[in-house]
Amino acid sequence: MSNDMNHHIKIYRNVFLGLLVLTVFTVGASYIHFDKEWLGVALGLAIAFAKGYLVASYFMHLNDEKRFIYLTLLMTVAFFIVLFLMPTLWHSNTMKSPNHIPIQNGEVYKNYDESTKYGGNY
Repeated sequence: MSNDMNHHIKIYRNVFLGLLVLTVFTVGASYIHFDKEWLGVALGLAIAFAKGYLVASYFMHLNDEKRFIYLTLLMTVAFFIVLFLMPTLWHSNTMKSPNHIPIQNGEVYKNYDESTKYGGNY
């Protein structure tokens, strides 16, 4: 075998051993009684994060695609901010809300005040 192939086998073996050790830590942590419940949850999430990082970065080869991943994360944050601010912009009337909102079965809720239509309160 070539030297490059031996290098990849060594990396995958080390990742496998790391996952094996982290799995033993996960099972061991499940038998520990924590005084505060959030400590157990935090420890479990930390171990799961480490295992997920190993799988994603080496087995899914995401360790070599940093530029694409950062671009994807940046776009996700940008869209989250836009979606988060849309109701705020509608409330301050900076951005006009739609004049009809579909409810169900093709019915449409009109944005005008129907309570004055028949003289009563609805």
